[in-house]
Amino acid sequence: MSALPAALSRVRPAVEHRLEEVLAGCHRRWEELEQAAPELLKAADSVLGGGKRMRAVLGAVGCTILSAPEHRNKELTGASAVHLGAALELYQASALVHDDLMDGASTRRGLPAAHHAFAWEHETRGWLGHSRAFGSNGAILLGDLLLSLAGEEMSALAQAHTSSGCGDEAVGHARAAFDAMTTEVALGQYLDVRSENLPLPWGQDPAAAAQRMRDDALSVVRHKSARYSVRHPLLIGALLAGMAPSSPTAKHLAEFGEEIGIAFQLRDDELGVFGSPRVTGKPAGDDLREGKRTVLLALAWGRCDDTGRKLLGSVLANTETTSNQIAEASALIEDCGARAVHEEIIATHRDAGVRALGRLRDEGVVSTASLEDLVELADLLTHRDS
Repeated sequence: MSALPAALSRVRPAVEHRLEEVLAGCHRRWEELEQAAPELLKAADSVLGGGKRMRAVLGAVGCTILSAPEHRNKELTGASAVHLGAALELYQASALVHDDLMDGASTRRGLPAAHHAFAWEHETRGWLGHSRAFGSNGAILLGDLLLSLAGEEMSALAQAHTSSGCGDEAVGHARAAFDAMTTEVALGQYLDVRSENLPLPWGQDPAAAAQRMRDDALSVVRHKSARYSVRHPLLIGALLAGMAPSSPTAKHLAEFGEEIGIAFQLRDDELGVFGSPRVTGKPAGDDLREGKRTVLLALAWGRCDDTGRKLLGSVLANTETTSNQIAEASALIEDCGARAVHEEIIATHRDAGVRALGRLRDEGVVSTASLEDLVELADLLTHRDS
């Protein structure tokens, strides 16, 4: 991913510092738990490491979207933006831990996924019971801890925001939007899990089946990841800044976030098949092994012949799939034209997001600096290799 705009590059270290404070504070509060707390918090620190902090950056952009130009740079790393950024990153870490467990993922950002790390700890210490069960239980509890810390950070945000003289109404709108985000992701995650367990549409008209698969996949994209990745961070920040939830500004900002969020996740799905393990930190073709019902898979299903569909069916959700079989399936997706069409869909959503920015510009409410940063962020989020 390319470098952030200069003003936004300061958000990351500020949020990193706050995350360190959150974990250190949790450790102090629970120091009586001499063994459990350090182990779980060490795992939390590992999970939080290595992220790009894009949700934190988007939250900061939202917090300053109505700011006067002379105040904007300072407010990007103000208390509200930093608390919100930390809360968003803690929540994302929680979601990733649970997602990796449900997917049976082996790695995250080049390191063992949390459930594998806990299982390894159990095995190397020679504890009783089953290491795999301990790993799963540890990951569930780690995700719960991170979710709880995210909620606490939103409470800290509310306190900091109101003590600075800002109104309680803005905090209430922001907290309601944050809670709605976490609810929607849980529902979207269930949609994802459910779709992975549905039988493949053998014997059905390929074109009609592919369209249904595509529609279902887009629903998962929208509710599980697109909105919480881009739309919600921007809107929650803007609500904190005093933006009215029903205003035209909110509507256009939501449209931008929705479209760029979809393009962002579609790019992620493309990397899940074609990305370099060295860059993504995940094995090549991992989405195929995990059985992900993506838009990319739907496009391939509708465009290849019966032999190709049998190949796709043989690797999908098959943990025993070899690297050669993955390479063959990936080549099929490329050769049948699905990857090229998928790229066009990404561009369509990105362009729709940029058009929404044009409507924001026409309103004259959002600063030129914020609009320029949003254009750059749209490029960063949709043109990436990791």
